[in-house]
Amino acid sequence: MLRLCIWMNIPSHYQTAFYAALDARPDVDLRVVYFNGASESRAAEGWKSNHDQKPFELFVDTAGSPAEWVETLDDWRERVHVVCGYFSSELIDWFCTHGTRWCHWSEAPGIRLAELLGYRTPLFRLLNPLMLAGKRAEGHRIQKHALGAFGQGHLARRAFQTMGISGAKIADLYYAPNGLRMAEPCGQILSFANGRKVFLAVGALCRRKGVDVLLKAFASLKTDGWCVVLCGLDKSGGEYEELASTLDIQDKVLFLGAYPVERIAEVYCAADVFVLPSRFDGWGAVLNEAASLGLPVVGSDLCGGAWHMVEEGCTGFRVRAASVRSLSSALRAYVRNPSLARQHGQAARRHYNGGFTPACNAERLAKALNEWCCE
Repeated sequence: MLRLCIWMNIPSHYQTAFYAALDARPDVDLRVVYFNGASESRAAEGWKSNHDQKPFELFVDTAGSPAEWVETLDDWRERVHVVCGYFSSELIDWFCTHGTRWCHWSEAPGIRLAELLGYRTPLFRLLNPLMLAGKRAEGHRIQKHALGAFGQGHLARRAFQTMGISGAKIADLYYAPNGLRMAEPCGQILSFANGRKVFLAVGALCRRKGVDVLLKAFASLKTDGWCVVLCGLDKSGGEYEELASTLDIQDKVLFLGAYPVERIAEVYCAADVFVLPSRFDGWGAVLNEAASLGLPVVGSDLCGGAWHMVEEGCTGFRVRAASVRSLSSALRAYVRNPSLARQHGQAARRHYNGGFTPACNAERLAKALNEWCCE
């Protein structure tokens, strides 16, 4: 029996199905501990502000000490503890000094550097290896004290190795939201498209998500048979609506706004191609959602999930982050051959079902932990 405790800062609907899949396994005894509820900013983006707490979940008081947090679990000594991200160095220090079995789990580091640089991608590519080298003390702590490090795919694995963690102590563990069910397509999108094909982006409208890159790439296509739908909270103060007007594509771009997560399938089902042109995204779980509904996926090379959800030329295309030329080339392939979207979408659904479901992720975690615990 694998006695497991996962520590997270806040609940995430992207992890709910994965934790349920773990809890359903007869060989896993699961606890998930949270420090806070969803923030107001997340709620504004469509996340549920109230969390439906499961029997295996509990919250701890952030004002407490690591000892108090851990001792909310009577059997903490028998559990393997998986700490998500870098939100509590105090907790990790406590595990290290008390001989506790623990693992690290995170996306590739870099979001803070990217933000500091204003998401200027050439500078980020230049400085990111230096930033990671500066994290070798963290890497040494994981290498010396942890059972291992779970990474959100290729970008995280590469980053961990630069931090000094050996390949033998690294295993993949992705975001694994539940596949979405087909739904009645969003009427507002259908009305706007009016027979045109739809390129869809889901996420906050901000520089990090590459919204400007998408608008410029789409404008370069000069097509009347396609349109763009942007679904997400506009954090730009109207900047992208102004850009659409400047590019003379205002009648081809729908600013849908934030959409409730429990109804997001309606949005995907009204689209033909999904696009995530982020300048930085640790994973990008929207790629999973889109693929699960049979949409082809286009993602940037600085989006962790694009290295896994995209099989180049089969399920979609991986493009160079912040490159209008690279993205427009990918989009043009669908404009020139609309039937390609259906082919790639069918392959994307098979790809998702074959390795990226919550059950697949639960198996991935259990296998890695059992191997590390036996070493």
